[in-house]
Amino acid sequence: MKNSAKLARAIGLVTLVTFIAKGLGILRDALQARAFGAETFDVTMFTAANNSTIYIFTTVAYALCLAAIPIFSKKLIQGKDECFKAANYLISLCFLASIIVCGLLLIFNYTGLLASFDNVEGSPVMFERFVLYMVPTLPVIVISYLLVALFQSMGHYSLQGSLSLLYNAFLCFVLLFFGDKLTMDSFVILTSAAWLLQFAMVVPYIIKEKYRFRFRFGIYGTGAHFGLFFRTAIVTIFTTSVFLFCYLLDYSMAFSIGKTAPTSFYYADKLFTPLITTLMYSIGAVLFPQFNLESSRMSASEYRSYIGKVIENTVVLLLPISVLFCVYGVQIIEVLFEGSEFTHTASISTGTVFGIYSLGMVGFALLDLLSKAYYAMQKTITPLVTNAIVVVLNFVIGTILLNFYKNSLVLALATSVAMTIGGIILSVIFFKGHGSPIKLIRILKSIILSCVMGGGLWLINTIVLNGNESKIMLIVKCGFCGIIGFIVYLLLFGDLELLTTFKNKFFKDRRK
Repeated sequence: MKNSAKLARAIGLVTLVTFIAKGLGILRDALQARAFGAETFDVTMFTAANNSTIYIFTTVAYALCLAAIPIFSKKLIQGKDECFKAANYLISLCFLASIIVCGLLLIFNYTGLLASFDNVEGSPVMFERFVLYMVPTLPVIVISYLLVALFQSMGHYSLQGSLSLLYNAFLCFVLLFFGDKLTMDSFVILTSAAWLLQFAMVVPYIIKEKYRFRFRFGIYGTGAHFGLFFRTAIVTIFTTSVFLFCYLLDYSMAFSIGKTAPTSFYYADKLFTPLITTLMYSIGAVLFPQFNLESSRMSASEYRSYIGKVIENTVVLLLPISVLFCVYGVQIIEVLFEGSEFTHTASISTGTVFGIYSLGMVGFALLDLLSKAYYAMQKTITPLVTNAIVVVLNFVIGTILLNFYKNSLVLALATSVAMTIGGIILSVIFFKGHGSPIKLIRILKSIILSCVMGGGLWLINTIVLNGNESKIMLIVKCGFCGIIGFIVYLLLFGDLELLTTFKNKFFKDRRK
């Protein structure tokens, strides 16, 4: 009971810190959108360069972080010195690899290969210049995330969520006070250099834990631990980046719709990813080490029952939220991004993509949590194959739909459908042969009530919204209707198990 309350408190703290950091990130993107717009070609070149470098770098680094946590956790049992020794070898190897990759990327960029890979048209010189500014961030990103893994295994769960606090705060300050004076080149340089601020967030933990990095080359602990790390890292890079691959496919295919169409996906992703990862990565940061512990001491059926409860509560919580974001997608983008260079037309196209992406939240959550559940069992093939199916489905569905209707909506729909199908497939495989610990009636009830809530809010919007509202009135009208709709959903659902359990455990433990 005490352990459950401690986990609930840890998840709450990580969620709060992550929410603040992601909130600043959304503000940064909103200020960026207003400063540079969404329909200019230099913005398209910036988004293409960012997708080819920093977006992929952070995804790979996060995968390395996940793969390293079980190793550091097990080494910590042998003592802090053993844990630090393992960290020295891992960081040294990954740092060397990142330097080599940087060199190769610079060569590819110089020869123009990266521009051709990214379907860049019209101004490859600008694209290559932006890539040149961004490539050097790779070693900093890799080292920062491996240090996050080290300290997360030592119980510092909030570090991952707070990593971007200084980074986002700095860029918000620059854009707020100097946005109208910035060129795109200067902004790209600033965003790349600001990654040093993310590394700076790790420094207090280095001092607190008295960690001293020393270069160590070779393979430390050959065999199970480090062999598993590299196998898991390779698989995890793919499985944790399933949405990234789908998004990059959408972004690339959107060029066939129009030269500035991909920017709608860029800004939709900049809102969708922080929202879903605020909850999912906060839960994962705390529960992934717990998954490793429970899988080693529980029977197969007990472990699956434990995972099933986590899945069930997550789905019930996310379903109505995803519908709310779908209904109010355009209005949310209009409030956050519209203004100055970001036009109302851009709000409609971006908001539509964001709203359709939101319908894939539950599928994303299933893929993320069940992949982590498999990693804890040291099984990687099933989530790898399932996520590969998702990417293939996304491409096939998107290609077919584009032949009938050349619009951004169909590409976003293909992604949501593919992720949902993938999440269902992985769930069926994970629980097959062990009975279903998930109450399907509860899930079905949530789906029906979420659809009813969404349909009701859509009808209300046609009456309440006239299209001439100020941003404040949009917040008031949409916020009020959304809150009322969510409350009605909860009352009709009549089962507040997830929220009640969390509230009771958190506050009861605090009173003690």
